[in-house]
Amino acid sequence: MRGRLALALLLLAGSARAEQACFLSYEAFEETVRHVDLEACPGGEPTPEQGFCRAALIGADFLVYEFRHGAAGPCLVRVQQHRFNDFVARYGTAYEKP
Repeated sequence: MRGRLALALLLLAGSARAEQACFLSYEAFEETVRHVDLEACPGGEPTPEQGFCRAALIGADFLVYEFRHGAAGPCLVRVQQHRFNDFVARYGTAYEKP
């Protein structure tokens, strides 16, 4: 748990750099971060043609990891951190593909 939290914080700190260079490839993410695959990103961004999202629940925080397709493969570009209850209030309890 402590290792996952540290990785999540590291990803949040580096999310601004992710737009300039590939901070974390999807391959590295897949091997190190426990997550669930989302059929579509909350809010519909990015579109499936542009990228995809993954999610993790760490304590009371719900993290949404956004990946964009690039020349070197999928790359992490943003991590959204929500309190779980805030996420549910915004997006609901039933997940529907946008």
